[in-house]
Amino acid sequence: MNLVSQILAGVTALTLIGVGVLEVFFHGDQRFHRIFLIKPEDVRAVRMWAMNVGAYNIVFGVGLAVGLWMVNSGSTAGGTSIVLFCCASHVFLGFWLWVTEKSLLTSAIGQALIPGLAIVFYLLLR
Repeated sequence: MNLVSQILAGVTALTLIGVGVLEVFFHGDQRFHRIFLIKPEDVRAVRMWAMNVGAYNIVFGVGLAVGLWMVNSGSTAGGTSIVLFCCASHVFLGFWLWVTEKSLLTSAIGQALIPGLAIVFYLLLR
């Protein structure tokens, strides 16, 4: 796996872990309501999805980190497979976010763009 793809996958991992931590631990914090499109009166109602989506994001981020570690520790094929799967999943999930809520186009692009570029550069620089 080339360096550009690894850097983009690493940025994706850090982003997913960071956003996941915000979703799990800070979804009720009013400073983040604008980011998560939460109204103060809806915090209790969105707790379940925020906690679960946050956990998914953290797990995908850790998966990317493990895949990158494997790529650089001699398990190239297995690590590359994990990284590409995680990136492809987030390209799809970004698209799905837009399909299910058209007003979240910016969030959908943010979710899909960097992992999509990691895949593109993987394919172009093989």
